[in-house]
Amino acid sequence: MYRWLYGELRAAILDGRLRPGARLPATRDLASAYHLSRATIVTAFDQLKSEGYVEGRSGSGTYVSEVLPEHLLDVHGPHQESRLPHRRIALSSYARRLQPFRGSVARPLRAFRAHQPALDLFPTNLWAQVAARRLRRVSASLLAGGEALGYRPLREAVAAYLNISRGVKCTAEQVLIVSGAQEALDRTARILLNPGEPVWMEEPGYPGAGVVFRAVGARIRRVPVDAEGLALASGRKKWQAPRLVYATPGHQFPLGVTMSLRRRLALLEWARRSGTLIFEDDYDSEYRYSGRPIPAMQGLDRSGVVIFAGSFSAVLFPALRLGYLVVPPEMVDIFAAAESVTTHHPPLLEQA
Repeated sequence: MYRWLYGELRAAILDGRLRPGARLPATRDLASAYHLSRATIVTAFDQLKSEGYVEGRSGSGTYVSEVLPEHLLDVHGPHQESRLPHRRIALSSYARRLQPFRGSVARPLRAFRAHQPALDLFPTNLWAQVAARRLRRVSASLLAGGEALGYRPLREAVAAYLNISRGVKCTAEQVLIVSGAQEALDRTARILLNPGEPVWMEEPGYPGAGVVFRAVGARIRRVPVDAEGLALASGRKKWQAPRLVYATPGHQFPLGVTMSLRRRLALLEWARRSGTLIFEDDYDSEYRYSGRPIPAMQGLDRSGVVIFAGSFSAVLFPALRLGYLVVPPEMVDIFAAAESVTTHHPPLLEQA
């Protein structure tokens, strides 16, 4: 109750209903008038005194301060304040390169709409039951935090799934939990690319990758896509070897082409010889009309040149914001360090 009384008196002072120097009623009188305890009234007065709205005068009572706190003098709201002139805020070169990525916006559910699973068919009741059961069993150690790489049981489950279903060769130590493919791209670009260094992208390709690469200052080199996927020969003929190649070999975005085995092997061998790394975005690879998904290109890698990324958001629901990144063993420590610097560790309750 003291918060209510404090708020009412403060508003009256700021609105001018209680003028500077006005004497407030005695605490006993207010307690009697509002049927409150005197202790509640005293607490509200003490709060107002501590913030400079009122002042006590020995033997006389409590009065509205003659000089109110300077930052509260404008009773019409902050939008009326006159701002003092100041120098223009200088942004970093990274900030000046940033452009908003306008991903999928909320639209009415409809069949055959890109990037939109049948959310109206998602088993929300079952999901709520499972989530509630897990939260009831949550441990103090889980609430305290975890590893920068993510929740270890989830990383072990992801590694086992990728080994069996996607043909990815990895252990749980190579798996990092991220918020999705977009964060995986951003993390990789920041670690591997310096401003001005070249990166290859499929043309046409995923716009979100271009947003990331432009933000870090990389020089994007467009490589056409043919019936076998990214046209390596065309890229080599037109461009110098890049620091990084971004590709969607399992289900090319947006054409849907699956990169042939011959092209995959050629790309891996060229990357090994040229010192190039490949970012394999496993975009929509689980979606197939029949048969098992095509194994990932990472499973063919014998030189540690592939960084593999996937997301649960596409197969479950976009708001989940949960994905994974598989990096070569020698790069685990630097990716973990980057995670620890930016977020300490990914949110654990969603992972558990």
